[in-house]
Parts: sequence; C-alpha cells; structure tokens
Amino acid sequence: MNYYRFTGYALQFRKNPSNSDYMEGTKFETVYHLYKVDEILRDTFRRYIEKAEVYYRTQIAYGFSITKCTKAPYDQHYDENNFYNKRGYKEVMDSFSREKNYYKDSLIVKHHKVKYSSKMPLWVIVELMSFSNISKLYSSMYYSEKEVIAKMVGIGRDTLENHLHCLSVLRNKCAHAARMYNTDFNPPARFTTSFLKKHPEIKNNSLFAYTLVLLKRLPDEESKRSLVETVKAVIDEYRNDIDLGLIGFPENYMEIMENNLL
Repeated sequence: MNYYRFTGYALQFRKNPSNSDYMEGTKFETVYHLYKVDEILRDTFRRYIEKAEVYYRTQIAYGFSITKCTKAPYDQHYDENNFYNKRGYKEVMDSFSREKNYYKDSLIVKHHKVKYSSKMPLWVIVELMSFSNISKLYSSMYYSEKEVIAKMVGIGRDTLENHLHCLSVLRNKCAHAARMYNTDFNPPARFTTSFLKKHPEIKNNSLFAYTLVLLKRLPDEESKRSLVETVKAVIDEYRNDIDLGLIGFPENYMEIMENNLL
C-alpha cells in the first residue's frame, strides 16, 4: 500500500504534528488495524449507500415528474424554468451530458437517441446520473417540488437536501478509498434541534454523524439493523486500537443508533 496513505493513520501517534517522531510504544500493527477498520467500513458503507441511492433516485424522479412532467412529451425536466437554481441545474445537465457518453453503447441511450433525439424521461436520466448530480438536481428544484419529494420520504426538505449531499460525499470517499478515520466531514450533517439537544455529544462533522445520516436514510428496517450490527462488529473486533473520539463515536453510540432504527 502507499506509504503516504498508511502514515495518515499514524497521525494520532505523533509526538508533535510538525514532525514524524512517534510516541514511545506505538506499534505498526496498531496503525495497520486502523487502516483495516477504515477499509472495512468503506466497504460496508458502500453496500448500504447503494440501497439508499436506488431508493432516492426513484423518489426524486417520481416526485418531480408527477408535479412538473404532466404534459406530453413529459420532458419538462429539460426546461430550466422548472428549476429555481438555474445555474445549478445547468451545471447538473452539462455534467450529465458528459456522463451520458460513458453509456453511449447502452441500448437505453441508443433507443432514446434514435427515437427521441436523445431526450430521456427523468426516470431514465436518474439511472444514469451520478448520485452527486442527483443531490444537486434536488437542490436546484423549487420548494414546491422539494416538499413533495421530502413528504414522500417523511423528512423536511432542507434536511433531505443536506442528507443527500452528505451521502454523496460519503459515497465518493468510499469509492475513492479516501481516509475516513480521524477526518472531518463537510457539509456538517443536519439533525433536528430536539435530537441535538438530546445528544450534545454528537459532532455533526464526524464519521458517526454521517453514519447516522446513512442509517436514517435507509429505506427499510432490515437494512438499518444489518448496518448497525455490522458497524458494531467492526468496532468490537478492533476496540483496543480504535480511538472512538477520532471518528466521533460517543461511548453510547449503540444506544443512539438503535433508537434510530424506525
């Protein structure tokens, strides 16, 4: 593995952040275990993000289509006037045009290119669009469409916008093998005021906060329970090496996660 990547997991053991001298007793195996924890968690999150991703692609396409794409040929999503943030919308569609080239040999793309001059229904577009662009597309909508979609999934529109952004960030970190241990996340995760008052120990820019976002946004209880059990198993296995504070996990993390299963 890359030396620079590996030493990122040893930062907490340095005597001084400005040099490479480590505290006495630091073990290579400990650093390697932290590397493995990150690797396992990335693989875990990637699997569960996929479940959330498929669900929210569907909800966003359906919610927008039933409110805006109401007249034949049902392609009102190509009209920037149907979006509040027109600049954001244009950036999404420009990016999608480039993404679409990745799928140029797809039968779906060929079909719409020949029959509909490359214009695709929104429910097709969201299957080809990156999750990051799905998040930005939702962010570019008018409040009216945002609220329809948010109501469908039982959450406030601003919270949904934030959570989609958080999930796209987490997804990209997992996809590109980025370090998540001892790392701050941006944007900070959004939770209700009552939830934060009840749990002041939660740092909303931590890995735990993003884990909670994923947990809350999973569409079914079975997936939620499975995620909680998997995360607990990883932490239990490497508990002697993990500094929970560096990933934002409070000591009562299991209680908090279990209270968010429904």
